Amino acid sequence: MRVTIEHGIEGATRAVSRKDAIIIVDTIRASTTYVNAFSSGAERIVPCASREDLEDRLSNYPDSVKSGERQCRKIEGYDYGSSPLEMSKANLSGKTMLSSTTNGSRMVVASHNSPCVVMGSFCNATAVVNFLKDLKMDVSIVCSGRLGEPVIEDDLCAEYLKWGFENSFATFRLNDEEIYEKCKSSPSYSMLQSAGLEDDFDFCMSIDSHEIVPILDNDAFILS
Repeated sequence: MRVTIEHGIEGATRAVSRKDAIIIVDTIRASTTYVNAFSSGAERIVPCASREDLEDRLSNYPDSVKSGERQCRKIEGYDYGSSPLEMSKANLSGKTMLSSTTNGSRMVVASHNSPCVVMGSFCNATAVVNFLKDLKMDVSIVCSGRLGEPVIEDDLCAEYLKWGFENSFATFRLNDEEIYEKCKSSPSYSMLQSAGLEDDFDFCMSIDSHEIVPILDNDAFILS
């Protein structure tokens, strides 16, 4: 089993060309938000490349809810932003959620021709690794980054996941508290602070809080 770390849309394209299983990592916040949305009962989540793409898909999902953010702030007129804390309190039972985010949802769209695409983060690390180990496929961990640039929380999460495939999470070079503190240096954390969403950070750094693995089925994530 080969495990490769890639970055951005170009990295996703390379992973698709190799026919790798892909883990999309958007630690702050799409990966964590999707996991929490499923935990709150969502039936499926449809990632959209843009706001226009989301509006075009509404006719296919007339009873759906709209979730989206730009610069961490909820898009005006949408039902939800992209806050894992908000999702954890929502009643999404049986709902389809259309999602447009600054980074993560567009990365999913770029990866959709892979034979297997899952959303991974610290919050479901062990579940994702165990799920893909069972599939016995080569894996690419694709870091979404922020506005085309790498961010420490995605790089560190990718390193953590790769270590989990090849070793044991318990022997990773950093403990949970050290991971938390390093990720606080990210501009993504500063953006959360500016938007008054610091509490989301704790959700994003909560290691193995869920056993949920969102897997892409045609145009939507469902539970694996």
